[in-house]
Amino acid sequence: MEYVGNLAIEKLGLEYVEEKELYYVKIEVNQVRNMVADVSCLGKSLDLRLIVFLVRLLSAFFQDEEINEIKNLIGSAILDSEVKGGLRWPFGEDSSGSQYAVIGVWHTTAKSYGNSPIRFKLRHADRFDFRSSTGEVAQEASLKMPGIVSQLWKQTTDENLVLKMLEDNLRLIWDHCLSDDSSS
Repeated sequence: MEYVGNLAIEKLGLEYVEEKELYYVKIEVNQVRNMVADVSCLGKSLDLRLIVFLVRLLSAFFQDEEINEIKNLIGSAILDSEVKGGLRWPFGEDSSGSQYAVIGVWHTTAKSYGNSPIRFKLRHADRFDFRSSTGEVAQEASLKMPGIVSQLWKQTTDENLVLKMLEDNLRLIWDHCLSDDSSS
């Protein structure tokens, strides 16, 4: 991650945007993944996973009473840096009746970088899954391509332009992000 943080960002021509510290509370909502592709990158020290998904805002589906139950559930959380995920609930308050229950928490610290065609985020994540009682700490990098997304939303999309943009972005990833300093 240090390699990506120091060298790749500079080589990609990205500028610092912001740093955020966030807590996420996971309540069972399944994300629809339209495509997942694992790519073995021969000759590189890291592999690549491409995920294409559609984000749907679910707030329109909830009634006011349900939204208040979820807010109360999240509001009863206690910040605790000694536990995985950084949040805990008083005994018996990690669910809202039989309808909603906390199934996972994340504490993340992320630095964002970007330029016009791409957004790059380096994230330190501390997670806990209540269902399996397991936790993990991970260093992650994510790349968003808003230029490609805006082209896909257009009614008259030039497929060759989108493919060229995707190819250029994947070349940047291949050249600058799939190696770490352990190979040098």
